[in-house]
Amino acid sequence: MRLGSKAAAFLWGFAEATVFFIVPDALLTSLALNSLRTAVTAALLAALGATVGGLAVWFLASSHPETANNILLAVPGISESTFQTVRKLFSEGTYTGLLHGAFTGVPYKIFAAEAGFNGINPALLAALTPLARLPRFLLLSLAAWAAGQWIGARLSQRQKFAVTLCLWLVFYIVYFTLVGW
Repeated sequence: MRLGSKAAAFLWGFAEATVFFIVPDALLTSLALNSLRTAVTAALLAALGATVGGLAVWFLASSHPETANNILLAVPGISESTFQTVRKLFSEGTYTGLLHGAFTGVPYKIFAAEAGFNGINPALLAALTPLARLPRFLLLSLAAWAAGQWIGARLSQRQKFAVTLCLWLVFYIVYFTLVGW
């Protein structure tokens, strides 16, 4: 895995945990078309980036809750109902809520903010973040790798990448249609 891909994975995880609204899975699935090992390494780095980004959001939310709330409400796809959903998911347990959110389209950054608003220990958030983020990252990477193997030589790498890009475009059109911009 090239240094640029490693940095991109870490930074994408960090960015999506803070204010970016496209999940690192878009990068991970693209990398998985060529190499599952590269995608797994990138998934680990994206989870680490998400952990660092989540802690940054936690610290902002715990020290400047109104500012954190206003910044996050300006991110596409986030509304007050997103915060309510996270509060409900956290009532099931911190890890359970984080994991459930990872598979249901609830932005991780809201979990980090709610953890900061409610005084959840930042060390706990840091420990649980990779455990909650990695299952989805790895599952989608494995699915993309398997699809790439199944398609095999029928499509070029460029064509596989174009298909992946189109799938993510359709996903986000549907996602923002459902949750609002």
